[in-house]
Parts: sequence; structure tokens; C-alpha cells
Amino acid sequence: MPVDLSPGDQLCLLLARARFSPELAKPEIERLATANWDTLFEHAWAHGLIPLVYHRLQELDFPGVPPQIRRELTDAFGINAIRNEVLTQELIHVLADLGEAEIPVIPLKGVALAESLYGDVALRICADLDILIRPEDFERGLRVLRSAGYRDAFAAPPSLRLLARLGRDCALVREDGRWIYPLQVHCGLVWGGPPERGILAEIWARASVRIFQGAPISALSPADEFLYLAVHAARHGLSTFKWITDLDWIVNHRELDWQVVLNETRTLGWYAAVGTSLAACASLFGTPVPEPLTEICSPAQVRLHKSEPGSLEILRQTVFVVRLLPSLSKRILFIATRLFIPTAADSGFVRLPSAFFFLYFLLRPCRLMFTALKWLVQAVVEKLRGSSQPLAGS
Repeated sequence: MPVDLSPGDQLCLLLARARFSPELAKPEIERLATANWDTLFEHAWAHGLIPLVYHRLQELDFPGVPPQIRRELTDAFGINAIRNEVLTQELIHVLADLGEAEIPVIPLKGVALAESLYGDVALRICADLDILIRPEDFERGLRVLRSAGYRDAFAAPPSLRLLARLGRDCALVREDGRWIYPLQVHCGLVWGGPPERGILAEIWARASVRIFQGAPISALSPADEFLYLAVHAARHGLSTFKWITDLDWIVNHRELDWQVVLNETRTLGWYAAVGTSLAACASLFGTPVPEPLTEICSPAQVRLHKSEPGSLEILRQTVFVVRLLPSLSKRILFIATRLFIPTAADSGFVRLPSAFFFLYFLLRPCRLMFTALKWLVQAVVEKLRGSSQPLAGS
């Protein structure tokens, strides 16, 4: 475990790891928790590890946990458990609605991953629902979801056709007076559109069957799921331990053909992304790196990135995704798509009739320039504010 981690982070990692020994954990908890219980809740929340931290402390009968911290952990765990159960029932309805329309769908991450990996939907924080559908089914699937009460920002039919062809994500939401159900519909896993079309066809062909809430559902193959989660963690700079924890549990509890994983990594050219995520697991959790993957994993080179302000984080993630593409032509196509193809945000920025949809192609680069200028001004203001703060002790 990196020595520069705070005691709060170390305690979170100790309690969340897949290979957990209560006997060995107790003395370490006593050592790390001394005068640090106040920061434990803050760090566990920031890294999305509240459910696992609570679950493990409950197994140990909350050794030395102050009553106030125990109440906060219990309340947070209970709220997340209720929320995840609500999301679980909503996902069941979404899968049923799309299934009746004969639209293939694969749940991504979220409560489906929580149940299959941790054995309990309450043991993972899930902010929304994510599903993958084929680009050719997108428009029909969206009509099904709209009829079920979901709303989206794509009012103009041309924008729907563009979204399906280019594989962009679509954010929907449904409200029933008690809960809000955010739903992300994906036509692609990483880039979407032409750069991913051939890969996506292979991913769908390799899809397997998994049991969710007692019923069979389509799922990414074990190798594809691991690669998707590894790239997802690396894309976010390994800044949130929740995603690295998922990988640690997969390595320790899932039976994967690691030679297949390595072969797919080679085919995609994802050595750096997958190696970085695996190295982080090994460094933070002591995760045993599967033998075929040792050649791409160097734990000594792990570097955790702190989350940047909105503009910088979007830029960093975009650069990361571009670098995953295997050729210059595909990189140029991807960048051009992001710069000039209208999105839901453009539709929300200015509402235009369908007959004038072509104007969004002109509006998007202008809106991006305006947004970039706003980010720049905000960054300068924050910099000036920081430099104007009095020095400590002055």
C-alpha cells in the first residue's frame, strides 16, 4: 500500500479489500483508527466505499467506533440500501419493457454488478442505471423508454439518428413523485460510433447470460467486463477507489481466462490502461496480478490522479479516450465528432424546430468556445482568489 496515503484512505482500503481477514484486520484498524474516526466517514464517502466499510465494521462488531460515527455509517448504509433496492426494481422494469419489444440490452455496472460481484445490491454505491443497447435499436428503444415515462433532451428526430449512428450516450430520467430514476443509455462502451463499430459487434457476440434477481439477463462476457471496468477506472485517473475495488474483487472472486483477457488487451492496444488499473490494485490492495498479465503491470509506476475541476477533468478524460484509439485517422474522426456533431446539451442550449436542425452544427463549436472561455475565466478567478489568501501564520 502506498505510504503517502492518509490513515483514512488506508483504513478504507483495508476494510474494502476482497481478501479480508477479521483476525488480521483488527490490530490494523486499531492502529489506523486512532484519532482518525472523524475522517473515516469523509474518506469512505468520497471514494464510494461506505457500504463495504460499514459491512466489514459490522462483521467486527464496530471495534472502537465512536457512537456518532457508527450512527453516520449506519444511516448512510441504510439510505444507500433503500436507494439501490429502488434502482433494482426500476432496472427490472426497464429490462422487461425492452425485452417485450425484443430489444437486446446489457446492464452495465450499477446494481447488476453489485449483486453479481458482492452478492448484495446494498454493498455498492450506485448513482444511476446504465444499459447498453445496439445502435440500430436506439431509436426504437428510446420510444419504449419514453412510453414508460422517461424524458430526454433529444426532441428533434435528426439528433436521435445522429446519436445512434455515432454511439453517443443518452441521459434520461423518470420521476414518480417519490424517486428520481436517472438512466444512461449507451450505444458504445468507450468511443461509440465508427471507431468502435467492429469491436462492439464482437462484444455483443461474446455476451453471456447472468442471473439477476432470480432471472437470466444478458451480460458482458467476463473478459469484456473486466476490460471495460479497468479502462473506466483508468479513464477517471484512479481517483475513486470504488472502481479499483471492483477490479480487486473481480481478480480475487471471478474465474476468468486471463490469457483471453491478455489477447483482447493486445488486440485493442489497451496495455497502458489495463496495466495501470491492475498495478493500482496490486499497490493498494496487494491484489495478485494474474500470471499472463504481469508483463503489462508495473506496480512501482502507479500514480493516482486527484479529481480536477470540471473543465480540466473533461479535457483529461477526452485526451485519455483519444489515446486509446489505434490510428491517427480514427483519432481525428473522434475529435471532429466531439467538436462538431450536436448533442443533447446543444438542444437544451437553444431550442430550434426540426426544420432548422442543421443550425446546431454551427451552434456546437460556438457553444464549446463559449464554455471553454467560461471555464478559463473561472480558473483565473479561482487562481487569483487562492493567491490572495493570507499565508498561514501571518
